[in-house]
Amino acid sequence: MKDRIAKLESRLAKVEERLSILEGEKPAKAAVDEPLPESTVADRLVSSAPTHIGHTLLIFGGAYLLRAITDFQFVPTAIGIFMGATYAVFWLFMAYRKSAVEAQRTTAAILGGLSIVLIMPLLVEATQHFKLLTGPQSAIALAIYCSFALGVALKRNLRTLAWLTTAGGVVTGLAVMVVSHSAYVVATILILLGLATLWIAYTKDWIGLQWLGAAGANGVVLGLVALSTTEQWSIEPVTAAVFATFLLLGYLVSFVYRTHLGGHSVAMFEPLQALAASAVAFTAAVVAAQAGQFGLGLMGILSIVVGGSAYSLAFSPETRRVRGRNFFFYSTLGLLYVLVGSGLILPHTAAATLWSLLAITMAILSGRTSRVALSLQCTLLLLAAGIYSGILSTGLQALAGDAGPGWPGLQGNHVVVAIATVVCLFIPVAQRSERWGKLAGVPQLTVLALSVWEVGGLIVVVMAPLLAGAATEEPNLSVLASVRTAVLSVASVTLAISSRHWRWPEARWLAYPLLILVAIKLFAEDFPHGHAATLFVSLAFVGSAVLLVAKVIKRDRPVESP
Repeated sequence: MKDRIAKLESRLAKVEERLSILEGEKPAKAAVDEPLPESTVADRLVSSAPTHIGHTLLIFGGAYLLRAITDFQFVPTAIGIFMGATYAVFWLFMAYRKSAVEAQRTTAAILGGLSIVLIMPLLVEATQHFKLLTGPQSAIALAIYCSFALGVALKRNLRTLAWLTTAGGVVTGLAVMVVSHSAYVVATILILLGLATLWIAYTKDWIGLQWLGAAGANGVVLGLVALSTTEQWSIEPVTAAVFATFLLLGYLVSFVYRTHLGGHSVAMFEPLQALAASAVAFTAAVVAAQAGQFGLGLMGILSIVVGGSAYSLAFSPETRRVRGRNFFFYSTLGLLYVLVGSGLILPHTAAATLWSLLAITMAILSGRTSRVALSLQCTLLLLAAGIYSGILSTGLQALAGDAGPGWPGLQGNHVVVAIATVVCLFIPVAQRSERWGKLAGVPQLTVLALSVWEVGGLIVVVMAPLLAGAATEEPNLSVLASVRTAVLSVASVTLAISSRHWRWPEARWLAYPLLILVAIKLFAEDFPHGHAATLFVSLAFVGSAVLLVAKVIKRDRPVESP
């Protein structure tokens, strides 16, 4: 009973307090007992969304008002276009002002984006519809505006504005080029825009912006190359090749300054853009050469010069002190340019011989510098020499092709490439690296496979005509099959024995796969074409090879390197 009376008194006191507040006799109590929860970014965006939408609608309304004034000829068209451009630039200035306050940076980014949306179509329309600006004038105006917008983005650290400016500049530049055919001016501006975004990304660490700029630069130059083959555009293929060279050299010089002189490590963008720009440059050179305006020999010389410069950067003291991606980037770039350049100016035989000698050089340098990257370059050079000389196709035909009058003969350059491949096996190369891990042995494994392919193929090329008449109209297919089986079986045993040495531990990974191929070959070639005597020889070689390989590989591990 007492508790109920106490509750009634408490409720009555609260009612009296509320009545006194309503009558103005007592001020309201501030609610300070519980702190308000902090607002999140999402809450702030949601709460300010109506404000941003309202500003956007008003700004677009002002733009349409200026357009109506111009359309109804209240002012001359030129003045109306100037007023529209001034209106767009004004909102870029407001973005600059607003971004000075941290709480208004979102508003600044929106205002900058609206300025871009207003100015970019205006430039295209002034060129196409109103005919007030020529193509070059519109492109120059676009370049000036992009410079101011990127300057604001850099000054105020507005990454979104930089992205929007780059995207809008690329799209607007391509549109201006299409409507006005001012390809050269637009191409120059988009290449400079791509390089500008690269250095902005380097300066501000805005990862990703350089990809967008490079896409625009590569695309416009590739467009020049494609349009130079049509009659609707007055673009010379040699001029397109000059622009492609400017694109390539601009990016390569930037990469060198950043990584070599600046001491920074190569990232993913540098090698991919170097490959893309190189592909565009070589495509432009080929198109110009087909049009009779450019010589591939000159392109080959320039490629060798660039490749030699890349190698000099790779082996410079600044790069050698840092065992990392910079050396791999410069050395690989040098390899590609030397391969392409020498392939353009030298005959196939001379180029394959040169690459074989370079492979031996790379193997020696790999052992002396303990760099797996040079061992990989040795392997790539041997592979290129094998393909370019034709020894790989000859070996494939000898080991698995049809016999007859088209049987390949022994050629001197094939012997040179095969000897160089075997020599590289006996040169100690870097096979261990913490950076490469288990992949460090892949180059040597590939050289072993090339040796079996080339040497085995040449042995069959020589023996098959003597024992099976492989080059005649009626070759002895049973004897040919036995010769091939014997050569491959001996090769598998040789690989197993080689794996016992510390220099060729990777050979064990080829012995059994080669035996599996020989077993498949027995059923695919030997049994269908063989006779009793030849099958006896084939089975004897295969059986002996299986026993020897199993016995050798089951022994202890190879002796370690001293």
